[in-house]
Amino acid sequence: MLFWLLVSLLIVLSGAAAAGTVYALGEKRRRELPSGQRRALPSAGDRLIERTMRDLRVGDVVTIDGRDFLCEGVVHYDEDGHRWAGGRLVDGSETKWGVIGIERTGSTVVRLMNQLDSHEVTGYPPEVLVLDETRYSLDKRGTATCKITGDAGSVGGGKQGRPEGSVERCRWWLYGAPGDDTAIVEQWGPDFRVLRGKKVSADTIDLIPGS
Repeated sequence: MLFWLLVSLLIVLSGAAAAGTVYALGEKRRRELPSGQRRALPSAGDRLIERTMRDLRVGDVVTIDGRDFLCEGVVHYDEDGHRWAGGRLVDGSETKWGVIGIERTGSTVVRLMNQLDSHEVTGYPPEVLVLDETRYSLDKRGTATCKITGDAGSVGGGKQGRPEGSVERCRWWLYGAPGDDTAIVEQWGPDFRVLRGKKVSADTIDLIPGS
């Protein structure tokens, strides 16, 4: 009787030892799996937020058709909660204005424009604007509160005597023409300025944050 009790005890102990060995081997194999098999979900703090032209800042570099333009000044427009931006982009002696967000539709269209110093608007802008034989029809108009940072050129009377981040009022008229041609007229106090250019997709423009 004692013999059979010893035999039963040995069988139980052997089974427990075998189960422990199998469990240890399983844990070892799981630890040896490639790290890609176990991936922790990224936390919100680990996400990289990429800035776009809508978040243009002074010091950013904007690449257009293989050329790098430095953003030297930004005008931030706000019209009753609708916000857009216009950046003064400089490459050597060439200056462009990149305007994005004026449509109110969440579009990614960027208006790349040149300021026409030779064209003067002396009165209330017309419904149809003719620039170098191209007819532009009025699309939208309004009045915005504008915050100017950096060197925005002659906007708002120029940088001299204007504190950094100053706020001013601007009346604006947006024009369109067949195709991608576009124009903007702005009134700053008694002064008008005229911008003319084309609409391009923001996907064709690269932005390198300066900060």
